[in-house]
Amino acid sequence: MKDIIAAALSGLCIVHCLATPILLLLGSSGLMLGVLSSEWFHYLMLLPISVLLAWSLPGGWCVHKHTAPFVLGLAGFLLLITSLFASHHAETALSLIGGGLLIGAHLYNRQLLLQAQGVQHAAHSA
Repeated sequence: MKDIIAAALSGLCIVHCLATPILLLLGSSGLMLGVLSSEWFHYLMLLPISVLLAWSLPGGWCVHKHTAPFVLGLAGFLLLITSLFASHHAETALSLIGGGLLIGAHLYNRQLLLQAQGVQHAAHSA
């Protein structure tokens, strides 16, 4: 379940990255745009992403022993961190790629965990 929540949260990060420039292009202003484009909002989004990453992927590795989800998740997280220090144009691209990698990492981790549970369940049934 935590991988689904983490993937959804990374998806919200992608929506945020896409919505903010669109709102700016449409000439939107106000509180919502101010919140979405503020620096503290980016740090606030990274907090649960980092907690779920640290909670989910290493634990998944202990069960299924595949390093790919951890490597993908770490690469995605590092891209999100890098995006905080990048120029405005690079920030969006880095965030989109990083969020996509995190979604893929969590969904792959979930798939591997379900497969491992199926193997364990089959072994106990036999």
